[in-house]
Amino acid sequence: MDLLKTARSWQPRKRASLQTQENRDALLLITPLMILTVVFIFFPMGSNFVYSFTDWRGFGALNWIGFDNFWTMFRDERFWQSVKNTLILLLFIPLGVFIPLCLAALLRGGLKGWRFFRAVIYLPQVLGYVILGMIFNLFLRSNGPLNSLFEMAGLEAWALDWLNRPLLALLSLGTVYGVFLRIGFGTIYFLAAMGSVDEQLYEAARVDGAGWWTRFWHITLPSIRFNIEFLVVMSVIENVARAFSFIYTFSRGGPGYSTHTLEYSLYTLGFTNGRIGYASAWSVILFFICAVIAIMQIRLMRWNDE
Repeated sequence: MDLLKTARSWQPRKRASLQTQENRDALLLITPLMILTVVFIFFPMGSNFVYSFTDWRGFGALNWIGFDNFWTMFRDERFWQSVKNTLILLLFIPLGVFIPLCLAALLRGGLKGWRFFRAVIYLPQVLGYVILGMIFNLFLRSNGPLNSLFEMAGLEAWALDWLNRPLLALLSLGTVYGVFLRIGFGTIYFLAAMGSVDEQLYEAARVDGAGWWTRFWHITLPSIRFNIEFLVVMSVIENVARAFSFIYTFSRGGPGYSTHTLEYSLYTLGFTNGRIGYASAWSVILFFICAVIAIMQIRLMRWNDE
């Protein structure tokens, strides 16, 4: 009897000991990651927030100037030019989502050679934005291949100076970065989403005499609605906070400030002009914009789960 009681009392202690050991091992495994996260993410973010209230230029003491950087920023024409350019880039997102959606629907519909087209469409994503920016910079120059093709076809009026006219440069940036570079990933993403739709729904629709367009409109689109919304949100983040590397090699923000976005402008202010404190104020605004987008994405995902 005493032995039975001892065994019963020993089992909870054993489970508690095992749980403690598991917790200790888990803490040991995640501690390096936590340290790296603090050092390389949270500490720079906190430092940047502090710098935004100073006139620091990268060296010397920090001179506290309060909200002067923010007041200067809101009166700076470059800031509003960058905001306008960023918003214009966002206008290309619907086209950058619609074209991949249509291509995915065509490929999913049994287009001959669709595996080859899928590989070709995704190829630009492999190269990276820096290389793609250089390629399209060469392609769109006044003496580049695009204008040469227009001249060979007798369309000299279409041979424009794409990168040296402010409006044309911005539209070229939006077309290439906001639309063309979204096609590869978007098409593959939608193909994967369409592959998860229940085939029995399509079979039932075919039995009822529904055509391709009816099946696409009433079955495919509702089934991948969340995927469409998710890609829209991700495209917004790409255009707002991840366009720097492409712009740097595509147009260097020119001519003038015509292709400056918020992200590119804060880089030039901080690393070209040496105004670290002022650039930090810009990055704080950009951080809050991205935070709002992230909150919208989280709420969107929760709403779809419900």
